[in-house]
Amino acid sequence: MQYIDVVRLILEAATGVRQLIEDEIRQIIEYLAQAEFDPAMNVRAVGLAGMTWQGRTLRGTDLITSAERHYLRHVIKQQEWPIGTQLEDYISSIRAVIRDEKSGLFTSRYMGRWQLGIVRRSRELRGPGGTDWVLIEYRLDIGYWVTAFHLRGGLAELYSSQRENIIWLRQPQP
Repeated sequence: MQYIDVVRLILEAATGVRQLIEDEIRQIIEYLAQAEFDPAMNVRAVGLAGMTWQGRTLRGTDLITSAERHYLRHVIKQQEWPIGTQLEDYISSIRAVIRDEKSGLFTSRYMGRWQLGIVRRSRELRGPGGTDWVLIEYRLDIGYWVTAFHLRGGLAELYSSQRENIIWLRQPQP
């Protein structure tokens, strides 16, 4: 399945044009599981100053990849994932949550941009600073994951004022 087909299917479901069949949902899931954080997007290490990463002490103005920023923030600093989780483990765990049949999938507009969210009980991914639920979000207009973290407010956090038009494609299972 190609990017344009994935976006079309998700938008058709999100806008109520039609309900997706199980095979289409499986294809979307497999496409998203092969996605990643934007490898060309370098971001400032804001909020990570003083942490050591790859042999250097970070300053808030340092540029790191989007994947590194999410990993350092959620896995290392906030300890949402188990202690000892490496960057590769974090990425693998995101792919596993996306592929897990117990994960819920929903479409929404977050701050005006269409996204597909995947939520699952954290189970084995819960570290000392973790919570009961993990959220991964894929932004349609850029074709990449934009975040993967533990929901501090549980599933109720999804219903913030910044998010609208939530449509569940599959409810999460316990």
